[in-house]
Amino acid sequence: MFTKFKETAFWRIIKNKYLLVTVVFFVWITFFDSNSLIKCTRVASSISSQEKEKRYYKKEIEAIEEKLNELSSNRDSLEKFAREQYMFHKEDEDLYIIVK
Repeated sequence: MFTKFKETAFWRIIKNKYLLVTVVFFVWITFFDSNSLIKCTRVASSISSQEKEKRYYKKEIEAIEEKLNELSSNRDSLEKFAREQYMFHKEDEDLYIIVK
């Protein structure tokens, strides 16, 4: 039975030392090396997600700077902001808070 297996093409391919070394090399590089392909993929994924966060925060910073510029340049907009956000009111006014 084993002699029939030795005569097959599959056995000749497995017996090839160059192929065996190449397969072991690729398995080593893919899974076990300190710079494995799996780790490289994870790092690339992490970098892309961090770049997305970076773009998001840059957009948010620009919006906040624009709002700050508007508030510092216009007194009416500053008063409107204070009334809406912090519920400020004048002394002779009544303030009604409607909670939705």
